[in-house]
Amino acid sequence: MSLLDAFNTLKQSGFDAKKDKDYNPYKEIPDGEYLVSLDGVTHNAKNDRDFLMISFMVVQGEYEGQKESVFPSLATKKANGDPMPNSVIARGIAEIQLIGEAVGAPIPDSCFAHDNETDAYEAIVPVLSQAKNKVLKLTKKTTPNKRNPDYPYKNYEFEKAEQPRALDIEGENDPFKDSKNNVEVNGSDFPF
Repeated sequence: MSLLDAFNTLKQSGFDAKKDKDYNPYKEIPDGEYLVSLDGVTHNAKNDRDFLMISFMVVQGEYEGQKESVFPSLATKKANGDPMPNSVIARGIAEIQLIGEAVGAPIPDSCFAHDNETDAYEAIVPVLSQAKNKVLKLTKKTTPNKRNPDYPYKNYEFEKAEQPRALDIEGENDPFKDSKNNVEVNGSDFPF
């Protein structure tokens, strides 16, 4: 896509910089089951807290091309410095392991054998990154957040999905098998 194409897309969307406060073409996907690909895994930091971000892209259906990111936490302390309950940390570990299994990149136990989440995230990123573009099923379910109703809880389930087959273009399926090895092309061969 060129810069001009992107500009035209923006204008066609009805965006007006004089009236609008922001532009975000990525609307959150609603609850449901989706076929997604693992789009990326990053270890980031914000406001002295680091986190793992695992991104997925919907690969078929009405929301094709939309992204969804999950942020499994391995933080051992709350923002106020109190210890994080083991059940919360265990949930983050389980979510990471479920994603790893669903994309065929099991997370070794050694990734969690660290004294802090920073080192664990650094160990997990290369393992999951090997499965980038692998396809899996993602089911999203939101539940109400009584303390902050504008931000419902997002719950995810991850399952293995059949991977697309690579095209076999060797041998009999090779569309160029009958062509000559040394083909010469000159200017008169082009239609322009």
